[in-house]
Amino acid sequence: MNKTSKLMISIALAGAAFTASSWTVLTNANAAAATTSTAQQYTTTKAPAKQADNPYAVAGISSAKDFHQFFFKFQQAVQHNKKSTVASMVNYPLHVNSNGKTHTIKNKATFIAKYDSIMTPEIKRTLAYAIEEDLFVNWQGVMVGSGELWFSQSNGKIGLDAVNL
Repeated sequence: MNKTSKLMISIALAGAAFTASSWTVLTNANAAAATTSTAQQYTTTKAPAKQADNPYAVAGISSAKDFHQFFFKFQQAVQHNKKSTVASMVNYPLHVNSNGKTHTIKNKATFIAKYDSIMTPEIKRTLAYAIEEDLFVNWQGVMVGSGELWFSQSNGKIGLDAVNL
């Protein structure tokens, strides 16, 4: 399945999820009574509130604040070429996809040894220009650029999951 197909499926799923969660407005026969008890008049499902508070929830990331801090730190570490810091922010095994093949990076030592071939100038540039508010989020994770980098939360740790060269 190519990237376009995956993107279309993700958009369709996101649209279906969004339309399925609706805001319910309870009304009274008497409009004047609406001012007496707002809590009784309006109820919402909890999903839209959580989604507004945490746009990364669909990706399994439990805290928008934690992702914001992680993403800023990750950008800075890559910008300053701090290989060890970047390596500690990876969810292993890391999947590196290049030329139709998937390479699995199993640990921090291997990541550091292959850092320059994984964090290429193109990847670094894409990450440097990434604006958090513009990141694409779906059930697979948080995507940077056109899918060059994917982040998610695993075992309570936010980290880099995949690199597409």
